[in-house]
This record gives sequence, structure tokens and C-alpha cells, in this order.
Amino acid sequence: MPRLIALISILGGFLTIGLAQTPTIGLVQNSPESFNGYTLVSATSATESHLIDNCGRVVNKWESEYRMGESSYLMQDGSLLRTARITSSTFFGGGIGGRIERFSWEGELTWSFDYFSTEAHHHHDMAVLPNGNVLLIAWEYHSNEEAQALGRLDDSPLWPPQIVEIEPLGTNEGNVVWEWHAWDHLIQDVDPNLPNYGSPSDFPGRFDLNYENPGGGGPLGGDSGDWFHCNAIHYNPTLDQIMLNSRKWNEFYILDHSTTAVEAATSFGGQTGRGGDLLYRWGNPQAYGRGGEADRQLFGQHDPHWLQHEEGATDEVSTTSILLFNNGAGRPSGPRSSVDELTLPLQEDGTYELLDDAAFGPSGLDWTYPAVLDPDFYSAFISGVQRLPNGNSLICEGDDGRIFEVTSSGETVWEYITATSSFGPNTQGNEPFQNGTFRAYRYGPDYPGLAGRDLTPGEPVELDPYPSDCVTTSEELDVWNADAPSALRFSLHPNPTSGALNLTLERWEGVEVHVLDFSGRPVMGCPNILSEQSQIDLSSLANGAYFIRIQSAEGVGIQRVVVMQ
Repeated sequence: MPRLIALISILGGFLTIGLAQTPTIGLVQNSPESFNGYTLVSATSATESHLIDNCGRVVNKWESEYRMGESSYLMQDGSLLRTARITSSTFFGGGIGGRIERFSWEGELTWSFDYFSTEAHHHHDMAVLPNGNVLLIAWEYHSNEEAQALGRLDDSPLWPPQIVEIEPLGTNEGNVVWEWHAWDHLIQDVDPNLPNYGSPSDFPGRFDLNYENPGGGGPLGGDSGDWFHCNAIHYNPTLDQIMLNSRKWNEFYILDHSTTAVEAATSFGGQTGRGGDLLYRWGNPQAYGRGGEADRQLFGQHDPHWLQHEEGATDEVSTTSILLFNNGAGRPSGPRSSVDELTLPLQEDGTYELLDDAAFGPSGLDWTYPAVLDPDFYSAFISGVQRLPNGNSLICEGDDGRIFEVTSSGETVWEYITATSSFGPNTQGNEPFQNGTFRAYRYGPDYPGLAGRDLTPGEPVELDPYPSDCVTTSEELDVWNADAPSALRFSLHPNPTSGALNLTLERWEGVEVHVLDFSGRPVMGCPNILSEQSQIDLSSLANGAYFIRIQSAEGVGIQRVVVMQ
């Protein structure tokens, strides 16, 4: 659809969306520095998942009969893989799942798999392997009698984590082809006559049977055995290793996936943790007796994962760079969240450096947001973060359903408030309702799952949306404005550009062309405009958003371009 080229003046601010009123839900901000793409948003209480463009308009929608079991992902074939919530008479608590569902781009349910029983129940998250198999986290039931027989001092049941790898079959079946159980990797220092006796500090690859207590009481007076509250799983195809997060233990773990199921049940002991013992753990060294409360660096965190360097790639994953959402529950300075990046001490043999009597490194962070902890940025639970291809970070402040994008310097360039609840879309102007969001992911225009799809945006998710003149860089902006003076009729392509930008002018005499940065400051002039067809060389500019300003005696025309070299 033809779109007018705006005639605007730069007043030292961003070229952002224009909204008639301040929104309470949906799109709040879309600045030129935002990474253009499509964001998958699924409220934890909702049955719907939406793929929205940077203007908050729906590009695609999927609907299930079940509420979210927390995580959902857009796959490389354009299908949606989501978790679903199934109630249980044994297990309960935040993040309960039990079912995995796969929907085609068109919304057809093509595969589902149930993983729940009185002995085990999937929860929170999943990870897809390159071969199409799916890794699931599950609670595993062990009675208080079982635990005490191994040296547990407490008298409650325990639900330690297990990981199962599922090979999808048919439309609703799957085979368990690999498994790992934390219960196989315990250590206790209570009774030398019981199994797994030793000092936790001498066995950092195992779990201290008497560290941490499970969750509180549940429905009908039942005792929760949610001992670790693991809430995230991630896979590294280069290393063939799995990352597992524990909110309650305030640390994340790395374990070896290259083992057989028998080897995964074996504890070899020592510090390197081969077999099914942990290769690495970080965030709270007091959990394995190599530090105190002052050494703790994680506070109820979510979503630790290896950084993925290229959008959509399955083999371009860092082996050392980790990003996570550090919720901040119990932080000494008060309830304040942060997004943290760190580097793992990976060694050539795939293990992680650990000195005698020391905790696993690193001792510090590579980057954190915000630079100064802010009490206004706090999500007590859920939440996540994604590093985008342009270097920005997409942050999901989960309990408020607030999704926002920041630059490496901490500047907010995009913001969206989840607009759905268990009752469907909320109404614009009303306060957000039941819109907590586990995570959100943005997929670039070149993501394989979007190839050949109709990405024409529809209406925003929310009901009664406010008027907006928001446009994205993927829309057709380089069209002629027949109503503008001839000196201001121009087009630019390609946009985004890798450096060479073609400019077509209806009239070039008396026209000045300048390139401006995002705040309106000129960064280069274009004096060689001597015909209707010209080329502007932007190869000297850093990647990012800029404005091309066409100026004549009849006025000024502005168009945004994106440089991606």
C-alpha cells in the first residue's frame, strides 16, 4: 500500500512511532535503532501465541486448547513448538507443563507428546536438538523415606530434576532415547555407612543431598518437593553439552550429552565430572562448599544460555559466552533485576577450569544491564533475554509482561507490553491483566522459518488499539509521494543496505542530500547528486539506523535507512 514520505524536521530526538495516547498495553516505543524483525509473544496464562512485527501488529497467530506450560519457539520450518499445562495429583507449582505441541504455520496441530505420570512431570522448558529430538526437564518424585535412606535430614519428599530426550513419532508419540537424573549424582556428609558419602567441596560435580529445602505446601495440604526449581534448558551443538538452570539453588549447570544413558547415570567423582556428573556450575559456590553467601552471584535467575551469533543458525553458537536474566530475589542490595553476560572457563578437552579448593570462575561479568541496579527494574519470577544480531538485547521483564530492547550502552529503543491474558486480548487503555510472559524471542526477516510466508501485518493484538503511524523498515517506504513538491519526490533502495544505496529523484536541481545519525546530526553530505539516478556510498558508516534528508527551497523530506554490512 502506498505510504506518504513524511515531511518532518529533526528536533534532536528519535524518529519513533506516533501514538494518539499513551498506551497501557501493546507497542510503547519503536525507534530506528531497534532490530527489525518478528517477535513471538505468549502470555503464560493464555492459550494463544502471537508473532508480531516491530509495530506490534499480528503477522501470525496460533491457538491451543491448553494454557502455556511456559516456553514456546518458532522453528526453522515455520512451525510453533510450545509447552502446554496439564494438572497433576502429585506435582504442582509454577511452570508445570506435561505436554509438548507442534503447530504448523497455518495453525494445524501436527504433533503432541505427553510426559506426565505420578513418577515424573515435565515443566517449564524444552530444547530442540539438530536431529529434531527434544530435550525436556521434568520433576522426578522421591519419597521422604527414599531420601532419608540416602542421608537426607529433612522429612519431605523431593522432586529433583531429570532430563529426557524425546524422539518424535507420528502425531502423538515419542521414544525416550536418552535420559539423565540428578538423583544419580548425589553427595552427603551425614553418614559414612550410607551411599555417596563425602564432602561436597571434594565433589563439585555432584549435588549435596542436604543443601536447600523444597518448596512449601501445595493444594489440599500437599507438600511440594520442588527442590531445585529448574526452569531452563539449553543445548550447545558444538560441545554436545546441556545447560540446566536451578532458580532455588541460584546456579546453572553444564553436563555432557555425548554419554550413553548408562554413562549418564554414572558418577566418576573428582573435579572434572565426567560421566553424568556436572562438568560445570556457576552462581552460588556455597551449594558445593566452596564459598559463602558473599560469593553468591545469582539470585533466583532465569534463562541462562549460550549466545547464538547468527539468527537462525544451528551451528553458530558460542562455546564460552553466556547471557542470563538475574531476577534479583534475595540480592543484598534489595530486589533488583539485571541482565548479565559472562565468559566460561572452557578448556580444550571440553571440561572447565577448576583450581583446588576454589570455586568455578569467572569471578566477574563481561556486561550487565543496567549499569547501576535500579529498583524500578525488577521481575521476581520468570523472565529472559535474547541477544539480537545487531548487538542489542531483547529483555523480557516477565512478571509485568514488559518486553523491551536495549543497546549495548543501555538505551531503550523498543518496548511492548504483552496484551493477552487467559481471557484473550486485553483492551487498550485498561491496565495490563494476567499478562505475565515467560520469555519472548525476535526472529529476523531472513530467519528460515519465515521464508516464503505471508508476513503482511494485521491489526495489533489488543482490542480497541490506539491510532498509530508506526512503520517498519521491512515495509515499502521508498514510494513516490505524488502530493509532495517534485523536488521532494524520491526513492531509496535497497533498504536495509550493505553500503551502496541507490537514490532516485524526480528533480535533482537545487536539491541537497545529507545523511544524519539517529539524533539528527549530519554524518556525511552527498555533493555529487548530478542526475535523477545516483548512488550513495554508506560503507564507511557503522551498522545502524540513519536518515537520508532531501532538502530544497520547497521543504525537507526524510527517510530512514538501515545499514547492515
